[in-house]
Amino acid sequence: MRRALRVELRRGTAPLAAVAMLGAGVWMLAVHPDDWAGRWAGLVNYLRVSLLILCALMIAAGAWQSGRERRRDIDELIASTPRPGWQPLAVSWLAVTVAGVAGLLVAFAGAAVLVARVATYAGGGWWWTLAVGVLALAAAVAVGVLVGRLVPLRVAAPIAGLATYLGLAIVTYWDGTSAAWLSPVYGGWAVYSLVPGRVTALQAAWLVALTVLLLAAAARQRRAALLAGGLAIAVTVPIITGPGTYRLPADPAAVELVCTSSGPQVCLSRINAFLIDDVIEVVQPILARLDGIPGAPRRAADQAAQPAGQPIDRDDGTVWLNLDYQSTALGGLASRKNLRADFRQVTRARCEDPSGVREIDQRVYRTDTLATDWMLDGAATPDDLPLARLRALPEAGQRSWFAAYLDAAHRCDIPALIRLGEQP
Repeated sequence: MRRALRVELRRGTAPLAAVAMLGAGVWMLAVHPDDWAGRWAGLVNYLRVSLLILCALMIAAGAWQSGRERRRDIDELIASTPRPGWQPLAVSWLAVTVAGVAGLLVAFAGAAVLVARVATYAGGGWWWTLAVGVLALAAAVAVGVLVGRLVPLRVAAPIAGLATYLGLAIVTYWDGTSAAWLSPVYGGWAVYSLVPGRVTALQAAWLVALTVLLLAAAARQRRAALLAGGLAIAVTVPIITGPGTYRLPADPAAVELVCTSSGPQVCLSRINAFLIDDVIEVVQPILARLDGIPGAPRRAADQAAQPAGQPIDRDDGTVWLNLDYQSTALGGLASRKNLRADFRQVTRARCEDPSGVREIDQRVYRTDTLATDWMLDGAATPDDLPLARLRALPEAGQRSWFAAYLDAAHRCDIPALIRLGEQP
């Protein structure tokens, strides 16, 4: 059996599967480095997101490999050999699985080197998420093997791959429900969360049972198929009755704050702490500009560590920074502009009528923009006369104006906000 496996790895569909998965993995990683850079949990979760495409490729490879005997008219010859009928099928499945997984892991190993350079948090059990992803790829090949045995057409492989992609894409709309755990594809929600060990174990058992069921069905091993099917059903029940994906607890170690010891305080969660030097360069000058102004924020903190249920615009002296999708492949800050834009929560009037609908005079929005431009020390355009008049005031006058703005915005004093915008 080992010799047969070596032959399949060299001459069957396996080498093409390895190349295809390597290319797909590199492409997926290059498209969205901001999803995974600098975070071990982010890298593994991105692999699970990528299964939307990778599972489709593995199913197509499994179907092509499984239908090879019929295409070559040697299926009857193989069936006449003294070996059990399930062995050639198992070898074909294992060869494609090993080759495809190896090609993918080579691609992600390159990304892992980049993550290891800067990562500031290595916990969270991300390796179990990776292991379940590998099991999902093995199950995908088993689906392809069954399709290849049942459908003797050359177009079966590409059609099966396309159908898988569309099917998994539709299933992603289950995200948030407990049934989403039956899909191998993750959303990006688990980077700061802990997936309970029970859920991971159930996922692994579900995928193993599904793989055995599919291979047994393809090999016409009725007893094994019935046993695996019963196990799959038994595992499905606690999965779909368990917690949904949006009810996961936060990983307390991942969101533990790491704060600066000098200058205006900037705090990032440990999982994002690799960005702290770049964030300080952007954030501390803005906080220093606001230092001492009544009502102005005193510190900036990572939104990942925000207490559950606390609104982003709560007046607690903190500017909450959104650092999702804010890292480059080498671990730097992706967009300083977007980080500066997080400070707009300070200069956004929060006026609502009794029904809870925001109804703000357009002149108030202009005052908000004026306050934002002053706070961020943005470049003034030649026709921006209000900002020019504001900057023409002495420094104490500018700070007094901004303090009056914050007070009026807090009280939702519309006439005062309009007056401040017209006569800075």
